[in-house]
Amino acid sequence: MRSALLFLLLLCSFGFIKCQDTLVLSATIYDQSPLRNPDFEIPNAPNAVVQDIVLQNLGSDQTPVYCCGDTPVTFGNQIVVHNSTTFASWFHLIDGVSYAIPYSLTLVKGDDDLYRYQSSSFFPIDGLGFANQTLFPGEPTYNGHNYHFCMKIHYGFTYHGGEYFTFAGDDDVWVFFNNVLRIDIGGLHTSASRSVYVDDLGLTVGETYPFDFFYCERHTWESNLNIITNLNFSCLYYDACGVCQGNNDTCCQVRQCDLINHCLEPVCGEETNFECQYNAVTCDDNDACTSDSCDVGFGCLNFPVQCWDGNHCTEDYCDGARGCVHTPIANCSDCPLTGCISNDACVLMECDPTNSTNCISRAINCSNSDPCIDSFCLDGECVYEYTCNVTVSPSDTPSHLPISTPSIEPTPTPTGTPIPEPPTYPPAYPAPKDLPLHCLRCEDLNCDSEFLRCTYIKNESFESDENCSDCCSWTPTCY
Repeated sequence: MRSALLFLLLLCSFGFIKCQDTLVLSATIYDQSPLRNPDFEIPNAPNAVVQDIVLQNLGSDQTPVYCCGDTPVTFGNQIVVHNSTTFASWFHLIDGVSYAIPYSLTLVKGDDDLYRYQSSSFFPIDGLGFANQTLFPGEPTYNGHNYHFCMKIHYGFTYHGGEYFTFAGDDDVWVFFNNVLRIDIGGLHTSASRSVYVDDLGLTVGETYPFDFFYCERHTWESNLNIITNLNFSCLYYDACGVCQGNNDTCCQVRQCDLINHCLEPVCGEETNFECQYNAVTCDDNDACTSDSCDVGFGCLNFPVQCWDGNHCTEDYCDGARGCVHTPIANCSDCPLTGCISNDACVLMECDPTNSTNCISRAINCSNSDPCIDSFCLDGECVYEYTCNVTVSPSDTPSHLPISTPSIEPTPTPTGTPIPEPPTYPPAYPAPKDLPLHCLRCEDLNCDSEFLRCTYIKNESFESDENCSDCCSWTPTCY
């Protein structure tokens, strides 16, 4: 009875695969932009799979290591990746260059107990990141989609025998098993496919190993992502943002720093431990001819300084570096005792310095440089109204001047994108290394004839027996 319960628990422990209809993998997507990183939308990019862009062993920070330092990777004299600096933002959050977004990739179990994700139009962050026109006006769009991003997924899996992982898609894809590169289809290319048979990797049955998946979409050819697997994924830990084995770099997206007081600027990043903090907005425009202030509802306001000193015998003007300047007017005529009287508080009247019988009007200048603010004079004071229609983004940041966004036509999409099929798996189930030759093995059970797979169950009764070196301590089982 105990063995039966143990077997059921084992199936459901790696039955994450066997005990649910969907498999949800938490991922981190790093949005990119051709305006910020030249590795994306490379002109005249070769349509080719390029291997060895990254080293064979995963880096200490669990991301791929670029092969070549400051030297570009090329194919046919065309650049594929510029250097290690441009590569750094692919799978890291770099301020102003990449934008971290949490994402859930959902695989669905079929009747054959295999999990699949199949998409020939994989655009998971349309309208997000740099494609959010409210946050980043002026960023170009590419045929209505966000074609420029990278995604990473970190999980573990317990090896039981018979597992495999098949991928088909574009562009760059690198998959590491036990920190070693096993799928290498880098470069900008149409859909390409590779499979990994885990039995070929020399792993130990019953041990848990890391699985690390890296994917980039870098060009407007197409965007395909197709996965077929029977791996029993498990997460060792979740970061504060809910990403499996993440490093908290999506927390700013999850927490969505509120912006109610527009005189405060939200700051969220590694320097704040990915918590929302707020700094005072600096409204100083370095122009001595503007009066700089901040309104909590509008943000910065920069109105012209009024330099009129009430003396008709001075020429009043403003110098951008010095501020108001009052230059005496030579041979200025005295103003009559009655002076010049204005009936409008927004129009100042003064005597003509060269002809005291005339009056000169000077309207109060309330102009400003923000096209979304309509400013005017009322009762001798400058007042303002916000006129732009605000489109609220996920961060509740007000929109500024709508900029006509260029739409860039993609390269014509090649036809015939393949959808992968499960590979015909070889009928080999490697036995544990400590299983004596005379013991029963998976091959003896002929599980394939029943359309089943095979694994080995540890026989605990032999573990404490020092005189049982040739005992069959593992039992093959079909499932």
